[in-house]
Amino acid sequence: MALQDVELDRLKSEQDRVFQRKQDAWQAQNNAWNRRQATWEVMDRAYASKLRDYETQVDACRALQRLRDQNRPRIETLNSQQQAAYESMKSAFDSASAAYNSGDRESARRLADEGHSYKAEAQAAVVQRRRLVNELREARDYYDATKPAFQQAKADFDRAKGEYDGAKSQHESASEVFRQAKDDFDRAKTSFADRLTIVRAENEQSKNDRRAIAQRAGVPTEYLDDLRMSTGPDGTVNIYFGGIGEPNGPGHGHYTMNSSGNVTYRRDPFDPHGAENFTDHVDHGTTRIRFSGVHTGDQPFPHVDANKRVDGKQVRDKSMHHQPQSPGYGQDSVDVPVRQTQE
Repeated sequence: MALQDVELDRLKSEQDRVFQRKQDAWQAQNNAWNRRQATWEVMDRAYASKLRDYETQVDACRALQRLRDQNRPRIETLNSQQQAAYESMKSAFDSASAAYNSGDRESARRLADEGHSYKAEAQAAVVQRRRLVNELREARDYYDATKPAFQQAKADFDRAKGEYDGAKSQHESASEVFRQAKDDFDRAKTSFADRLTIVRAENEQSKNDRRAIAQRAGVPTEYLDDLRMSTGPDGTVNIYFGGIGEPNGPGHGHYTMNSSGNVTYRRDPFDPHGAENFTDHVDHGTTRIRFSGVHTGDQPFPHVDANKRVDGKQVRDKSMHHQPQSPGYGQDSVDVPVRQTQE
């Protein structure tokens, strides 16, 4: 039987409401997490690109520094050699000119040849120095070329990190909302479960009470666990049982017990309706036979055969086959109808 309780219904509605809010909060958190993951992947790629360009720039810088360390001493040496060769060339040409002017043409030729030799030496030093300088210039140009790529990669990473930080903050806020919603749902669930326990206990007690009342009315044992019962303003209790599909369904049995605990109406499942179901019904074609004594209701009346035949016909009194233990069967006398025969 469905549990009916206003407070239980209210708590169930509240639980359903906060459950939906928890589900919505979970969905919002999940969406925020997906966005956080997507921005993290973009940031991770941007970081890898920045790291790659940074390493390229660092490698170029280190190569430039190694080349500087290697070429600068040689450049300085070549500078000294070129300067010395130039001075020697200049001295040789001056001496050759003086010898030529003095008429010493042989010495002039020899000194001129020496001057040309120093000139070639100076020019060779210049060529070597220019090559080393060009190597340094090319290394520096390559290093300078890596800077814009790294700066662009760094800017891309900073932008991606900003988007990730925003997505992370939104996810953390959504997670806090979900946590609060979950706490609210857990409290609502606990409140509903506590109330459900109380209602089930009350229903079980009510079921036991109905069972006890039905037992007092004499309802057969097989129907005691599936009853429908109503109580009127005057304390009259109507008990329904044994119907098809539900206790008060088609073919149901119906017992009525007044406020004093006496059964006033008794109809078993699938018995016909009629006045004969009232326990105080009198058949005008019968003679009343009164028996005195106190009867507890545990056994059929001691002085009357429950299946007595009168005038060749069997007489069955329902009250003798369904003996409820109620105050109505503890009276001092009982009337049993017996069919009258012609003298």
